[in-house]
Amino acid sequence: MNNSGKSPHILNASSSLLGFSFVVLTGINSIGVADKTNIDEIAGIAIAIFTFSCIFSFLSIREDRERKSKFYESVADYIFLGGCRHSSN
Repeated sequence: MNNSGKSPHILNASSSLLGFSFVVLTGINSIGVADKTNIDEIAGIAIAIFTFSCIFSFLSIREDRERKSKFYESVADYIFLGGCRHSSN
């Protein structure tokens, strides 16, 4: 069982940021400025990053083996941090 307890928090935060990234991408495309800016590309990359973070944090929560659970949690954590760093630029 996962003892650190970070995975549920990573899943919650990354799914929220994933939803926000979808809203940004949809808004940019609906107002028609996607051709003039790079925001849609940045939002698309953020969507991919936060999707992988969600998947690995979910796998960490579901995994019964401690070692593999910690590995998934660590991967989710690094991907999430990379996504937050990427989104802030």
